[in-house]
Amino acid sequence: MTDDTTNTALQSMIDRAGRITAEEAEALDVAWKADEQIVVPEASASLAIQGGADGRMATNADLLAAWQHALDAAGAAGRVDEIEAAQAAGRAVKHSDAHLRDRAGAEEAVRSAVLATGVRDLLSDDEYDTLTATWRKVLGAA
Repeated sequence: MTDDTTNTALQSMIDRAGRITAEEAEALDVAWKADEQIVVPEASASLAIQGGADGRMATNADLLAAWQHALDAAGAAGRVDEIEAAQAAGRAVKHSDAHLRDRAGAEEAVRSAVLATGVRDLLSDDEYDTLTATWRKVLGAA
């Protein structure tokens, strides 16, 4: 990690992710999916016949680009600890007491905010804001 302050901030975020309530997890999930601009395409007849289904797709190009840039920048800078912190935060949500049927959006919202915080010095203000918006909206300052 870049320094002890970053390490402390990321650990605090991971700890917070593990303590989210069901209501917070639901709000994170809903807000992330809205930010992600999820589109569920019409099921195709051929896939229906074969027993398959079309998946949902994210269409928010800014969000996808910010996430990819954060991952690429972290990797290029050798910031493995920050990537692992983002993964740990996602696991913390998954294993929290906030039992939800589908918490993929909550996990992604937390992962993106933790990664963005960890590599803040490698991101533009817009990318940082994009990746932390859902966390800030639901849980407060990232």
